[in-house]
Amino acid sequence: MVILASTRVKDALQEHPELKEVIISLSPRFKLLNNPAVFKTVSKWSTFGDIAKVGDLSVCELLHRVNSEIGMEEELLRRAPNCIKNDFITTEKPMEAPDWVKEASQIVILDVRDRSDFFLPTVIKELAGIKNGQILKVTNAFYPAPLIEMLKEDGYELFYDVPSFHEHILYIKSRKKPSAIPWQERKDEFPLLDTASWGKDFFSLLVKEAEGIPPNTGIKLVLRTSPEPIVNTVETLGLESFVEKTADQAYTIYFYKPMQEEIKGTPAVLHKVPLVIQSATPVVYPVLMRLLESKRLLKEVRIDELKVWDKTEKHLGWIVNKRADISFSAVAAVAKLYQKNLDIIMPAIVVWDNFFVLTRDFVAKDFSDLKGHDIYLPLIKAAPPYAVTSFLMQKLGYNPDEFNYVFGKPFGRPEEIQAALVNGRAEVALLREPEASFAIYDGKGSIQESIAYENIWKNIFPGQGSLPNAGVLFKGEVMRQYPDLARLFMEETEKAAEWVHDNPAESAKMIAEIMSISPEKAALFLSRVHLNFVPSKNVIDEITHYLDVLNKSGYGSKPFGELKPLFI
Repeated sequence: MVILASTRVKDALQEHPELKEVIISLSPRFKLLNNPAVFKTVSKWSTFGDIAKVGDLSVCELLHRVNSEIGMEEELLRRAPNCIKNDFITTEKPMEAPDWVKEASQIVILDVRDRSDFFLPTVIKELAGIKNGQILKVTNAFYPAPLIEMLKEDGYELFYDVPSFHEHILYIKSRKKPSAIPWQERKDEFPLLDTASWGKDFFSLLVKEAEGIPPNTGIKLVLRTSPEPIVNTVETLGLESFVEKTADQAYTIYFYKPMQEEIKGTPAVLHKVPLVIQSATPVVYPVLMRLLESKRLLKEVRIDELKVWDKTEKHLGWIVNKRADISFSAVAAVAKLYQKNLDIIMPAIVVWDNFFVLTRDFVAKDFSDLKGHDIYLPLIKAAPPYAVTSFLMQKLGYNPDEFNYVFGKPFGRPEEIQAALVNGRAEVALLREPEASFAIYDGKGSIQESIAYENIWKNIFPGQGSLPNAGVLFKGEVMRQYPDLARLFMEETEKAAEWVHDNPAESAKMIAEIMSISPEKAALFLSRVHLNFVPSKNVIDEITHYLDVLNKSGYGSKPFGELKPLFI
């Protein structure tokens, strides 16, 4: 993504978490952003145009710097040709103060220019004491971007004035009273979300939309799948919901964000543990969907983000930067991260086997039938798909160097390989689920599974178990700080995996719309995927054996060594 002045900082950091340190380094005023609470607030409510004002920076200088870090500077010049370095001047015409400022019976003054702490809670506390006819005047040394956006969304009237370069004044009037009409009677006026193209990132986008709802308003969406996972997810954010079943068996789901005064007592959401959950692959989508139906789990947690990636490097970046609390991750990738002394724990394996050689318009009985064909492989040569392929070829008496492999640039994305196979540009490809099933389905009989690595592995290593593909990964501090919650999450994940296995038809219906695929396509995927929850400690020999094979085949610069603390 190219970053523009209107881009939310939070959205940019979601794609490029490495930009956090770049932003902090740009201005002495950003020193406070090292405070996690301050950074979370600023990134959520501010655009890059806002933080340029806060840091007393040229907007274009800021945009060129951050876009150059992510390789998008040329795209910035294309999108904003007038945004030239060191040549950005803006003037804002002063606005006349509104009548409510001029006619205020009393102005309560709060000057925060000399404060170096996080002063937003102080502003909120002062606002709570404002009476009718009074207004609050907050004087800051720079543009208070997050404060303005927060108060706007919360229903306050504002007037911003800049009488001098280092004097930024915000006048705040008490909130408008909420409508006396119950929200359920106004729900048809809520805007309808267009979720048709959300696909893999459905829940991440839904949470973002829900967080952005102004108080005393709402949104609605229409789905044909079970509304329970969606409702449970959004309600953890403190929103209210209402579900209607329509005549055509669809569900209309309404969400409403109450005003603060409508909330009785302390909101229950404040007592829940906030979690960021991610998956490197949509293969666990059915398990995640079932997890979101667990009242037992969602009574204890608030899901701040739920992200399903199509880019492995982004997924790993969230782990390295400690952004994700719980991840569904590949075993091999996690083992390499553990070697870098990351504080992570993988207590269970959920996805097994999952390597398939697919062929188009011919059947390969063994590897010898692949000679003379380009073999499309995901990721890069120094990754598990090639390492496992090379190992199995050698074990069966073949020379891997006699085969021709094709890797994408910079990475062989599974969905791109799937598309190449379906449209005829590729004849042979190694894919995992769900892309393997999707290719077979879309191939309409021309694409078939020729070689399953599971079968070769079990023939070579009888009694050595299956290929442990991916599991549940916890940030170490989460398991230590919330051991009961971690145990509960594991129990509910095991139940979810069992339910998906025992209820394939219902599971297919559940995930079809969320993944933007047909029920038939979802059913084929679930009939082929190997989901089986097993505590890591019960299969540590299978895990270490698999990793040892990868290491000997070139995956990893050093032996994996003692990994038991990772797989407790």
